[in-house]
Amino acid sequence: SSEIQYETLAIGTFSFAGGPVTFFETAFYHLPTRSLIVTDAVAKISESYASSQTLTSLLDPQNLLLIAKQSTAEPNLPEDTPYQRQVGYEKTALLISYFFPEHEELIDPTKVVWTDGWHDNFQRLSGRLLVPPVVRTLLYETNLVGVNEFANRITTRWKGMVQIIPAHWEAPIPATATDLQQAFRFCDDPSLDAFPSADLARGLRPLAKLFSSSTSTTTTTKATQYFFCPE
Repeated sequence: SSEIQYETLAIGTFSFAGGPVTFFETAFYHLPTRSLIVTDAVAKISESYASSQTLTSLLDPQNLLLIAKQSTAEPNLPEDTPYQRQVGYEKTALLISYFFPEHEELIDPTKVVWTDGWHDNFQRLSGRLLVPPVVRTLLYETNLVGVNEFANRITTRWKGMVQIIPAHWEAPIPATATDLQQAFRFCDDPSLDAFPSADLARGLRPLAKLFSSSTSTTTTTKATQYFFCPE
């Protein structure tokens, strides 16, 4: 097309329900607006709920206040204030990003308590262009070489990009090819931009082990194809 170009990454093939399943990510480039359009490859989580452009359902005040509670045993929602909405927003971002973040403690099957430190972990996650923890940990880490080649194809082919439009969290994001390269530098050195190990330990790391153990090496069986969407 004279307006749209694309690059596709076959992230990996895994064994599900007795057969191989392959996940793909396709990046589109809109030439007239110099926009990179992706589904899950990168995202940016706003530092403030007030400036967030994410899904309206995530910003519903009742949902934010429910998550803002320090303990699920508290009978009432906290007072509806900008501070409490921000607390709920930050905890929601951690839950979506890590599934079982470090400071969410399961006391018993009916009681969850948030311990101090979650705000610091949110700050490490927000306000920057990054590969989301779910995508990086469950999928991209299984094929860092292939992911790096995918990122290099994008930044080499579309050097003139001025913004990125992902499917999740903030959009559009003012960003250049250099910004995108920075987000993928972990492919060369996984220690770079590492997420807190304790945030990964109880949710994403156990799932990653399952993904790794189910990685299919079969090349003769036709795989079912899916586009990965963590939300």
